Amino acid sequence: MTPDPFSLKTPFYLFDFDAAAERVRLIQSLLPKNARLCYAIKANAFLLRALKDMDGLLFEVCSEGELEICRKLNVAPGRIVFSGVMKNREMLRKAVDYGVKIITIESLSHLDDLIAVLPQGKTQEIILRLSSGNQFGMGREDLVAAAKTAAKNPRLSLRGIHYFSGTQKKLSKIKEEIAFIEEFCRGLKAECGADISCIEYGPGLRFDYFSKDDFSLNTDDLAGFSEAVSESAFSYTVELGRFIASPCGTYITKICDIKKTDGQNYIIIDGGINHINYYGQIMAMKEPPCRLIKKTGQDTEQFQDYCVCGSLCTTADVIARKMRLASPAQGDLLAFNNIGAYSVTEGIYLFLSHALPSVYSVQNGTLRTLREMQETYLLNS
Repeated sequence: MTPDPFSLKTPFYLFDFDAAAERVRLIQSLLPKNARLCYAIKANAFLLRALKDMDGLLFEVCSEGELEICRKLNVAPGRIVFSGVMKNREMLRKAVDYGVKIITIESLSHLDDLIAVLPQGKTQEIILRLSSGNQFGMGREDLVAAAKTAAKNPRLSLRGIHYFSGTQKKLSKIKEEIAFIEEFCRGLKAECGADISCIEYGPGLRFDYFSKDDFSLNTDDLAGFSEAVSESAFSYTVELGRFIASPCGTYITKICDIKKTDGQNYIIIDGGINHINYYGQIMAMKEPPCRLIKKTGQDTEQFQDYCVCGSLCTTADVIARKMRLASPAQGDLLAFNNIGAYSVTEGIYLFLSHALPSVYSVQNGTLRTLREMQETYLLNS
């Protein structure tokens, strides 16, 4: 870590912009020529500052707010895929006016609303989202109807299909889905005569937050995916969020109290589950990657197990039920790694009116404040 963590008020997030850019370049180097990487910014919109000008990278946006973030950061609209299960005419009009390259259609109403707001002489590229058995996208009947409507409308350019069924998937499941979606696209092309050439697919590559080994890249699954689509007649837009962002962030929190109750050692931190979210944490039974930063700088070998708890008034606020630490003391810091995805936006931030943590970035050794600590009692009163 470049900055002195004791010089900053805890808790806070620190995002490594250099690591994020390097991770994107590495993933791009392992994808086949017919695949283009798309970063789902819902994983961590703060990283957009580091990635927005990278060659060949697209950005998936799923809300009007995320679209405004892109506008604020001057993200080129030709690199934006506008997705999201809920779109109204106002949102679609803003996307069209901004010049968004591709809009995902998730219902027949989406298609009707887009046609209604499209200016005369304007052609909009679209992809149709196929449902994987949930509220996202369309079933086959509606999707075929949408494809036929699009094929007859000169203001719509149907590029392909969007498919995403979840995250943390095994390679065998990913290969099954590739075979399924390509067969579906071939059938749709034959039935509707549409030029279905592109598949936007979220493979949901696994990221193991709790592995003791370096699982940050998972090259085996990425290589397996690349091999499976490398000879495809379709071009792929590969949508990744968690897989890109997870290892690029650290959450720093201070040890505020240490006590022993009924034989159990407890550590109380000034953060909690309102700031820390590891996918698959399973009620704190798994130990997330964490390191103790001693205020005195003195190391010791007197290890003990501690139950690490946050500052919320709920018994659910347990980060790790058993974390082995070497003589922690009040004022020491705990640095939680692999926190780059979702935690900064997915926590229950308004509970108990605790302040929003500050957000910092480090790039080329320079620390930058992205967001100051903000009080939430103003929103709750």
